Amino acid sequence: MKKATMKKNAIPMLFCGLIFLMLLEFSACSYKERLPYTTYEIQGQCRKINTGPGPEDFVLDQWHRRTRLLISCCERRDPAINGDIYFYEPATGKTGIMPRTKEPKRLAAFKPHGMDIRHAPGGTYLYVILHDPYATGERLENAVGIYRVIDDQLEMLHFLEDSEHLWSPNDLSVLESGDFYVTNDYRGKLDLYLKRKASEIAFYDSHTGNWQIVADGLAFANGILAEPERVFVTTTLGNRVLYYPRNEDGTLGRGQLIMELKGGDNLTRYGKHLIAAAHFDDFAFLRHAKDSEKKSPAVVVRITPGTNMRKAIFVDTGEFISAASTALIQDGKIYISQVFDPFLVVCDVPPDINW
Repeated sequence: MKKATMKKNAIPMLFCGLIFLMLLEFSACSYKERLPYTTYEIQGQCRKINTGPGPEDFVLDQWHRRTRLLISCCERRDPAINGDIYFYEPATGKTGIMPRTKEPKRLAAFKPHGMDIRHAPGGTYLYVILHDPYATGERLENAVGIYRVIDDQLEMLHFLEDSEHLWSPNDLSVLESGDFYVTNDYRGKLDLYLKRKASEIAFYDSHTGNWQIVADGLAFANGILAEPERVFVTTTLGNRVLYYPRNEDGTLGRGQLIMELKGGDNLTRYGKHLIAAAHFDDFAFLRHAKDSEKKSPAVVVRITPGTNMRKAIFVDTGEFISAASTALIQDGKIYISQVFDPFLVVCDVPPDINW
């Protein structure tokens, strides 16, 4: 009788549990914000640049024969064993894959994510977050690869691992010294469903080789931009852009709110402004992550720290580009990447923006 009663009670308990998880997912993923208004008409002003799948992040390399974008590409819907670093030359329209050399034999998979670039008297260096380097399928196995950027290839110099400080790296930002900061976004699905403030920012001291956690209590820390006196961070689920004063030893002061921003992703600098890509519809983003035919809005905003002013400079419902992740302005053009589909978008800089 006791066993029968337990089995009988288990069915409604299981049903209630499933309903609870569905409600969690709905509450976490159904929130969207009305798309901002911009007077800029994109038709005829934008075009697509074919790349590898999932060009989530990119950087500007100005120190070789021609200015080029270096692009972090990896299939992010059904992750492949290997992605690539692509290049695109705006002056020639040429694209291709950057060959990589001197990687350790133990690197069984190349799954790049966030990147940054540094130029120093000794050369130009590309810093790349690498997920699942041993192809085991474990989320907690991550690394940072540091490459010397040569004219036609990438030569690995360092392969950094630290499971305590690289537990789910999303983006990184490197300083002139070679020190860098990394955002760790989430540990498990409950962090997403409940929008837990479980994210951390890690700091790597290039002189000592030491890591430390310098900020925590963030809801899906994502894009990061480090400068000598300050560090800017977006929190995708916290819907905020934050500013941290930076100390000489790399530690950070107390985070301060710059402004609310729905679904903020990567950050770049343009003069006195920050340029941020953002996801304004959580549920549309998740549908797009599973199916390329499902569109997700793409928004790029200009943020002016100090005045706390923001203005939308690119808005698309997802029909032209979905799930924009990084935006960068160079020579009168704005380049926009995305999380999943295999192309970038380049547009004329909006003429109605007071730069």
